[in-house]
Amino acid sequence: MTIKDRIMAVYKNELPDQHPVSIYSRYLPRGTKERQIRDMGVGIIEYYPVTTLLAPPWHMNPGFLSEVKNTEMRIGYKWENGELFEIRTYETKVGKLYQLTRKDPVYGSDWISKFYITEPDDYKIMQYIVENTVFRSNEEDLKLKMQDMDQDGVIVGRIDRSPFQKLMIELAGPERFLIDICSGLKETEELLEVMDSKLQQSFDVIAQSDVEVIWQPENISGEMTPPVFFKKYCMPFYEKLSKKLKGTGKPYLVHLDGRLKSLIELITNCSFNCIESFSYPEIGNDITLSEARKTWPDKVIIPNFPSSLCQKTDREIIAFMVEKIHEAGTKKPFMIQISEDIPHGQWRRILPLLCKFMNENARTG
Repeated sequence: MTIKDRIMAVYKNELPDQHPVSIYSRYLPRGTKERQIRDMGVGIIEYYPVTTLLAPPWHMNPGFLSEVKNTEMRIGYKWENGELFEIRTYETKVGKLYQLTRKDPVYGSDWISKFYITEPDDYKIMQYIVENTVFRSNEEDLKLKMQDMDQDGVIVGRIDRSPFQKLMIELAGPERFLIDICSGLKETEELLEVMDSKLQQSFDVIAQSDVEVIWQPENISGEMTPPVFFKKYCMPFYEKLSKKLKGTGKPYLVHLDGRLKSLIELITNCSFNCIESFSYPEIGNDITLSEARKTWPDKVIIPNFPSSLCQKTDREIIAFMVEKIHEAGTKKPFMIQISEDIPHGQWRRILPLLCKFMNENARTG
């Protein structure tokens, strides 16, 4: 099997000839060492939006950014205490919103220093931006990316977070949003409804796309998205999209990288196929892979390699993998992937170690 065949088999809940190793493309710089590592068997996972994303998006990247009618969007920069901040501003006829972001100095990820929504009146301005968002299909770009990737990995079709998660993580922040939703602020509920309705407009394009896998970066953890909110706001979103995907053969992956014990029973009834980037207890989850598989026998569970292990010795990492392969077994699909930030440069040591170990210990036949 090719590395793409192995990854796709796992996504489809089928057993590959060998458990694969994979990494999100953005964590794998191109060059000689990277090419050697791919020759050892590591697969690339590249995500790209099936349609442009609901404005304002997390990343201001080509393919992600949507037009917003009757709105001016500006990006500027400022230095503060020796650190560079990006200022993202949306100016509309009903008001102005702006956000400050910065780059993490160790991992290079975007972090939000000031959210768009900071007071109740901002929800109405955000509602205007959402209502005036124009989705465009990225189908032609996706086809080209799939051709370019070929058998070296998989292009997964990225979709937006569910409205609850997008508001909490990207637009308002947990401190503001959770207080407002718990206090029954009507502007919050109205915005959630508008976001849900708007995102449904993209579902037909998502279902009809040639992309083989659908991927959603939910980043859910039970203490931030407790059962009452998960059931009310997240599960109906998954169900609506799943109905659109029915019969297409596209696995529906949801990135659940938090503490999931409080959501166990609810996740059992969720309509997505795969829990992607499952966190091991070593990085804060409150259930093990064994417990997750026992609880959700019909779902594929793909763990993330803990970035904290990058500070361990090779011997310690191998001991960890021996334990996890034993826990995973050889009779159910399994893949270890690097799908969260790791310290710069550590991929050069970690990936060859994982590939060598999996090539020697992860055959399923």
